[in-house]
Amino acid sequence: MILYEYLQTPKTIEQLVTIAHENELYWNQEQMELFVRLDPNIIQNEAGFWTVKQDERRQTILTAIERALQGRALTKIDPDVFAQLPADVIVPQNEIIDVAISSGKYESPRENLLRVKR
Repeated sequence: MILYEYLQTPKTIEQLVTIAHENELYWNQEQMELFVRLDPNIIQNEAGFWTVKQDERRQTILTAIERALQGRALTKIDPDVFAQLPADVIVPQNEIIDVAISSGKYESPRENLLRVKR
């Protein structure tokens, strides 16, 4: 979901509605608030802004990648990595690639593949 990318930095509900509209997701304020309240990976900080639990989310993705690889040199993101994620975690493919590459341990030779960096 595109909103996770924007929630790397804290946002208000109003800002999220604007971002959603810019990305052709026409949710109103109540729908957006329902989404952020129900998603276990989104938290509200002390200032009242909404953001993604970054460290825990990142670690969940890296663990899923490691499990998918299990000693292999190459794995597919869909279905292998997705199958290793907890059922309540929704992660777009590009976020998996970004987390993998930023870890320094993996590379993505093609859109749906990850491998251990050589």
